[in-house]
Amino acid sequence: MSDLFFTYNWIATMSPFLDAFWPNLVSTLIGVVLGVPIALALNELVLRRQRRLQVEDLRQQARDSIEVLVAACRYNIGVLDTIRIGAEEGRVMHNPDLRLTTWEVVSPALFTIVSDPEILQMLSHHWLRLKRIQALSDEIFAREVAKSLPPIEDEILAVEFWKTLCENAYHLSAHALEAISMLERAKLRIGASSTSSAPPSRGV
Repeated sequence: MSDLFFTYNWIATMSPFLDAFWPNLVSTLIGVVLGVPIALALNELVLRRQRRLQVEDLRQQARDSIEVLVAACRYNIGVLDTIRIGAEEGRVMHNPDLRLTTWEVVSPALFTIVSDPEILQMLSHHWLRLKRIQALSDEIFAREVAKSLPPIEDEILAVEFWKTLCENAYHLSAHALEAISMLERAKLRIGASSTSSAPPSRGV
């Protein structure tokens, strides 16, 4: 009889606790069941936003790189035209100061977005030719002006040196204008692709 009385008292004592426990348990289970998908969905939204920001950052870096390359091309055109005019008159610049390192500095940022092999090959070859014409200009200056190297005794060979310098400066100046046109078109395509939510096109 005492056992029954104890059990009754225990149930009576626990009843308020149980009345509060079961609804809380049910609420917790519902929260877990509904909360996990919601948390996953929110996490996916955050990741998508981060990816979009990363992609846009890469595009902006590529656009900035293109602007630097275009500015370098315009500057080099001025120097190349000066080299050409001087060569036509038998004069040579001391240290023409062409912007020779621009491609090496900014090309990694460009590679992340622009993968058109025609553009990349053209730009890489252009900067290689710039280094060659600076080397040629420096050699002519050393031989004909500074006399730090033996002068060119053969008159025909000397004429060929000047002719090569003049022609290379002319062709490289035109090549730089072509590079500017290609770069500006690439920049427009990058800008157009950034207005959509699609991943960046590697064929720019």
